[in-house]
Parts: sequence; structure tokens; C-alpha cells
Amino acid sequence: MHVVAPTWRRDLVAEVDLVEEVARLHGYDRLPDEIRPYRPGTSSDAPMWATAARLRERLAGAGLLEARPIPFVAGGDEHVRLLNPLAENEAHLRRTLLETLARRAEHNLAHMQGNVRLFEIGTVFGKGEDVLPREEVRVALLVMGERHPPHFTDAKPPAFDAWDAKALAELVAASAVPGATTRLVPADGAGDLLWTIEIDGTAAGEVRQVPLDAPVWASPAFGVELSLAHTSNADVAPAGEHAHGGAVAPARRPVASFRALPSTPAAEFDLALLVPDGVTAADVERVVRDAAGELLERLVAFDLFEGAGIPAGHRSVAWRLTLRHPERTLRDKEIEGRRSRILSALQNELNVRQRST
Repeated sequence: MHVVAPTWRRDLVAEVDLVEEVARLHGYDRLPDEIRPYRPGTSSDAPMWATAARLRERLAGAGLLEARPIPFVAGGDEHVRLLNPLAENEAHLRRTLLETLARRAEHNLAHMQGNVRLFEIGTVFGKGEDVLPREEVRVALLVMGERHPPHFTDAKPPAFDAWDAKALAELVAASAVPGATTRLVPADGAGDLLWTIEIDGTAAGEVRQVPLDAPVWASPAFGVELSLAHTSNADVAPAGEHAHGGAVAPARRPVASFRALPSTPAAEFDLALLVPDGVTAADVERVVRDAAGELLERLVAFDLFEGAGIPAGHRSVAWRLTLRHPERTLRDKEIEGRRSRILSALQNELNVRQRST
């Protein structure tokens, strides 16, 4: 509608004045007080907001709780010091999110709570080239204690270990940058660093064991931290942009397709493989999936052994394979044929052979 205010209504100078006049004539008591359907706008969400929402959904679904602490730490010369701190014992800005999550874990341990599953999406600060510090948005998580709540069938659940942290790191990387090539590079074994997270060939995060001031009964703590974006210190963002760069269209949310429950029995068997030290589990999984074909329903690595009886430069990794045909029961000959094809492909491509009993 195109509206022209009468010359004697000098109070109608803006659109909001006209809206108020229409509401007054219509009657304020006649306006609905419930939320009505709305028309979606054409402006896309900020990429950082969409990424943070996706991470919160995935990490909460994995059983972690979000923490929102203040970014102040005790710090030292390598930290940025506040000019007017709230307290002298926390007068610096944190350099990593794991610094804050570690203090939250120690607080739980001081109250005899050893099961910690925390994550945070927040800002870290580093010394910049000018007066203002360098700001960066990251996501981090810290886990320790029981992997899952106890059940009467399992009175003492297993504790979180480094491989659980690695799996969570893969989940975080896939959620933060969908479609990117993610690789976890093992550390050299020195210090607390376990893996470096590479996204499209660039180091973007790390998986490490987190040192804590913990009692003797506490289990080890493991942390994951991943960089999401750098925040500009400019006063005003250019037109069409925001603090994290140009606005881009949000990625399409994947839709889970329906699959009926299987009506045919599964064929399950284990393979204990002698894997050379230079071959990763991901390489073995790729070859097994290609060789097994469409009958492979599930593939899980469940055991790792190094020690007596294992040739030098090798390790024994056990895999459990589940085969299933959607329409009929598999024959023994078919299962053995797939098994032979998998072992032959592993031997030819990766020099991986079956461990003799």
C-alpha cells in the first residue's frame, strides 16, 4: 500500500506512526495476544550463528552439557591483561576454551563429581598487533568419568578414553564444516597432545589429555578444541557483511530417509587383522567397505592388541562385520565368498593379512 498522510496530520511522519494509528482505530483490545504465523524473510542467517546452532544440537545429542562461563583466567605474561579486572586472581583473558573448562571440571571434582561432559562455544583472546586483542570464536569440549550412566546390567560403565575424544572430535569437525575433508593427525607422543585436527589440509584444532588438579580417584580428562572463525575488531562491518565475513546462504539441512526394520537375519563374523604401523584404520575401513559391497550393513573396530605374538612393526586390530540381504537369508557360500574377497583386497592394497589363531 502507498499511503499519503493528510496535511493536517503532522504527527504522521514515519511508517511506525501509521501502524500505531491503524492499531488505535482497529482497537488495541482486538489485537491477538498469541503468536501468529509469520512470513519468512529473505536475509540468510549469519554463518557463525548457523554453525553454533548446529554444533549445539549435535553435542547436546551426544550427551554433553553446555557451559557459559566468563572468559577470565589467572593467566600470565602470554595472556591479555584487563585494565580494570573484576578480581585480581582472574585478571587476564583466556587463550583457549579448555582453560575455562578445566577449571569447571576441577570445581566438579572438588564436589565429588567425577563424571563431566561439558562443551562451550565462545571467544578466546590473543595479543594483537595494535591495542585491541585478537579475538577468535572456538568450540571446545571436555569429557571424563563414566562413558554412560550406569545400568543394572553394567554396574561399572567404562570410562572415557582417548578414542572417545577422537570420535567426538570427528563429530565436531563434521558439524562445524559440513562437506570438508577432515583428518586427525596423530601426535608424536610427547606431551598431552594426542591428535591435530586438519580441515581441508589446514590445522584447525587439537585433541589432548587435559591436566587437572584432581584427586587420585578421578579418571583422566580429555579435551577437544576447534577454531571456527576470527572476529574483526573493525568498528563497523562493510555493507552486506558482518564480523565473520560476507553473508552466505545456509547449507541445506540433511533429511534422514526412512528405512524399514530388516526382516531377514544378519550374518555376523569377526576379522583379526595384522595391520602395519603405517596403515591407518580409516584405510582398512575403506578397503573393507569397497570389497564387501552392498551387503555390508555395519563395520566396527572393537579391539586393538600389541605385544607378544604380534610381528614387529604391526598391530592386531579386530573388526566385526555385519552382512545382510534385504530380501533373503544369506548362504554360507556367499558369506565365505565376501570374506575371501575382503582378505584378498586387504592383502593386495594395504599388505594387511589375517591374524592366525
